[in-house]
Amino acid sequence: MVDQQLTTISRSLIFGATRVSQPLPAVTTRKSASVLSKSHVDDEEGANLDSQYWLLHAVELSDGRTDKPPGIRRILFESLTTGAKNCVDAVQDCAGIRQTVRSVMVIVNPFGGTKKALKIYNTIVKPMLELAGIRITMKKTAHIGHATTIAKMIKLDEYSAVVTVSGDGVFHEVINGLLTRPDWELASKLPVGVIGGGSANAMNKNLATNYPELATLAVIKGQTRPMDVFSVTQGDTVMYSHLQVMWAFLADLDFESEQYRWLGGERMTLAAIIRLIRLRTYRGKLYLLPFEDAPNHENKPHEPTVTTSQPTTAPPPPPPLAKGPVRKYTADPTAHLRWPTRIDSTFNLFMATSLPWISDQFLACPQARLANGALDVIWSERMSAMQTLGTVLDQGSGAYLSMPFIETRRVKALVLEPYGWSWDRDGRKDVKEGKFMDVSGEQVEYGTTRVEIHPSAMNVITPEWLDEEEWTRIAEKARKK
Repeated sequence: MVDQQLTTISRSLIFGATRVSQPLPAVTTRKSASVLSKSHVDDEEGANLDSQYWLLHAVELSDGRTDKPPGIRRILFESLTTGAKNCVDAVQDCAGIRQTVRSVMVIVNPFGGTKKALKIYNTIVKPMLELAGIRITMKKTAHIGHATTIAKMIKLDEYSAVVTVSGDGVFHEVINGLLTRPDWELASKLPVGVIGGGSANAMNKNLATNYPELATLAVIKGQTRPMDVFSVTQGDTVMYSHLQVMWAFLADLDFESEQYRWLGGERMTLAAIIRLIRLRTYRGKLYLLPFEDAPNHENKPHEPTVTTSQPTTAPPPPPPLAKGPVRKYTADPTAHLRWPTRIDSTFNLFMATSLPWISDQFLACPQARLANGALDVIWSERMSAMQTLGTVLDQGSGAYLSMPFIETRRVKALVLEPYGWSWDRDGRKDVKEGKFMDVSGEQVEYGTTRVEIHPSAMNVITPEWLDEEEWTRIAEKARKK
C-alpha cells in the first residue's frame, strides 16, 4: 500500500476502483471536480494487466454528515502479490459497484434553475459514473416537454436506470413519459433517479441527496425503493407526477418567481415578500375522498344491461382506458359528486403533496412518505398577509401545520374546481381570471383538476442512509421550542 494516511472508509461510500499504469498521488479534497477531472482510468485494452498500482475512489463526508458539502477521496494502492486487476475486482464486488446499474440514460437540462446542470454533469456526474465503470448515454433537453419525449422513446432493455441532472420539472417529465407509454407497466419498473441541477431540487431533499456527489453515488450503488406517483386529469388529458399540486398563493409564487431563478432557492422567499404586499383571495370548490373512505368509492366494473320485458335505459359506457396506472377514483368525471367532503369557499393557500419537502427549504408535510399510498392536502380559507408571512418564514420545520388557520386532510383523491381571484377578502368583488396551476413545478391548464394517488407505481434510486423518519423528528423538535 502506498497511501500512508489510510483511515476506515465505509464501503457504502466507495464508488470506484481502477487500475493505473503508474502511481498517482493520493488526494482528499472538498473540491470534487478538481480531483475527478484529473483521475486517470486505464481501459481494458490499454491497461497493463500486470500493473501493481490501483486507485480506490470514495466520497468523503464532512464530519460524517450527509447534510454538509462532501468531497472526494482518492487512495493509491500497490499490490505486490495478486496484481491490481484482482484487487479492483474484489473491491468492486465488496462495494456493490455495477451489480445492479450497468448502463444509464442521463438527461441533462442545461437551461433550468441556475443553469449549472451541464457543468455538474461534466465535472462530477460523468467522471464518477466512468470511474464506476458504468456506461452512459447523455441527452440534453432543448425545450419544455423534451424529457417526456425522451422517456417515451427509451429502449428499456438497454438501460439499468434513467437519471436526470435537473430540477423537479424534468424529473416530473420523465415520470410522465414512462407512465404514458403503451408499455407503461414494463417502463414503470425502470429505476429513476435525480441529481439536483435546478433551483429548488425538492426531490433530492426528500432523498437526502442534496449534493451531486451523494446523488451520483446513489445511482452507482443502484439501491431503490418504491415510490407513489399521482395522476392529474384535466378533461381527457391525463399526466403522472411525483411531488405536488399547488394553487393560489404557492402557485403564484412558483411562477412569478421565475424572474429570480438566478437566486436559487431564495427566489421563493423574495417573491413571497413581494406578493404579501397585496394578497390575492381565490374562490373554488374542493372535493376530497378521505383515505379511510376510499374503499367505498372505487370504480365499479361496467356490467352489461340485463334484458327484461320492460324497456330499460342502458348505463353510459365506461370512460376509455388511458395509458398508465388505473384510476380507481377519478376516471369517472362525476365520481367526486358522491364523495363525503366538499368545501366551497375562499382559498389563500392550497397544496396536495405526496412527499414531505416541496422545495429544498419548505418542509410542507413531515408525515408524508415515499410510499404510504396517500396524498396530504393542506389549505387555508382565510389567511392574513401576516399569517402568510409567518408560514413563509418558517418553511423548514413544518410547524406552520399547527396554526389554527391551516387545514389538512389525508386523502386518496381530490378534485379542485378553481375559480378566479380578487383583492377583496371575500373573493367576490372585481373578480379576475385565474392563471396558475402548478404540478411539480410545471404550469398546467387552469381548470377542473382531478388528482389520485397510485401507490408504489415507480422505483426511485435512494441512498443507503435515507431515513424518512428524520422529517418527523425535525417537526417534533420545532414544536418543542
